[in-house]
Amino acid sequence: MKTVTLYLQRVNLYANDENGTQLARLFDVSHNPQASRPYSQIDPRKIDGQCRNRAPYPWDEIAACHLKVLHFMDHGQYIEAFDTQKELVLTLQRTASTLARWSLPVIYVVNSDLRAIATTADIEARSLGQEDENQRKKLEDAANIISKSFSQCVTDRNMLSISKKYGTYRLIGILFRIYFKLKQQNLCKNVLRAIRVADMPDIAEFPKSDRVTYRYYLGRLYFLEEEYGKAEHELDLAFRECHNASHKNKELILQTLLPIRLMRGVLPSQSLLNKYPKTREIYGDLITAIRHGNIKQFNDTLVDKEQLLIRQGAYFAVEKAQSIAMRQLFRKVYLCMDRSTRIPMAQFKSALRFVGIDVSMEETEWMLANMIFKGYMKGYLSHEKLFVVLSAKDPFPKIAG
Repeated sequence: MKTVTLYLQRVNLYANDENGTQLARLFDVSHNPQASRPYSQIDPRKIDGQCRNRAPYPWDEIAACHLKVLHFMDHGQYIEAFDTQKELVLTLQRTASTLARWSLPVIYVVNSDLRAIATTADIEARSLGQEDENQRKKLEDAANIISKSFSQCVTDRNMLSISKKYGTYRLIGILFRIYFKLKQQNLCKNVLRAIRVADMPDIAEFPKSDRVTYRYYLGRLYFLEEEYGKAEHELDLAFRECHNASHKNKELILQTLLPIRLMRGVLPSQSLLNKYPKTREIYGDLITAIRHGNIKQFNDTLVDKEQLLIRQGAYFAVEKAQSIAMRQLFRKVYLCMDRSTRIPMAQFKSALRFVGIDVSMEETEWMLANMIFKGYMKGYLSHEKLFVVLSAKDPFPKIAG
């Protein structure tokens, strides 16, 4: 009881001082791995009475919920912990209109914890046979609740200097993480519509970490919709703004940004690959194959990395980069022929055979026609004479615009 009393005194102090940062630490289940130990023996049925009126409303009820969450987590009861954390967030939401910007750290931590606890609760539910293997009912429930926290921030009517609008992008990051996990990316559109119609501060006024997370998921969303130009723009901004010490996050951004650039023929430098070894492990051989025009090496590496690229959602984008490798090979033929604008198709067939692609003349002609159609080569084919007639000016135009 003494430990609970001390905890409530601190809740009361920080709530009265409107010290959101310190108050958030008191409601953060992950702040101290040992935090739950003093409360592991409490009786969850009695804690409401012990907390009532010991801090201003709603903080007394929130404190009671938090202590019960710690108790349940310490006993491995994550389904109960989720239900209680859900109650905590709903209690905070009921008083949202009375809270200003100072409360944002608390809003962040309790919603983020709800997502994390829901994930573990779903694992427990599946182990108990309460959910099918592919179901994530708790996480779906958490998303619905967190979306209300987002709505309360984006529509906050406080004057801008104390507005909870400044919490909007942090909550978007939590929501988008869930939607991508659930493969419900279509729900992201509702969030983006809400931002567009809201009277929001400029995104530059938000913390850099919130901007990076938002741009990362927005870029991934554009990538899935095959809007590669928009995806590259957002991911490039995310990568540039992401702190250099955030090595793991930069690697995550590269998992989507790099395939887009490979499709455009933009190859990363060796120094960048050396800086991010996980990226080099996945893409290093593919990039070498593209650079050397070695189509067989590209195809073999693509098969080798297939499952990993599929898990990252990048396989089909990387597959399209095969055309860049073929362009490089055909450009080497052009250079070897002293930049002649009239080259026998047999020379291209020999080049393909040299890199392990043994195809007929008809297939070679089809490949050349495809290169011209895609704009990777400028010229035309003389079918009767089996010659490629290249443009005298810029026969292999740059792909990266």
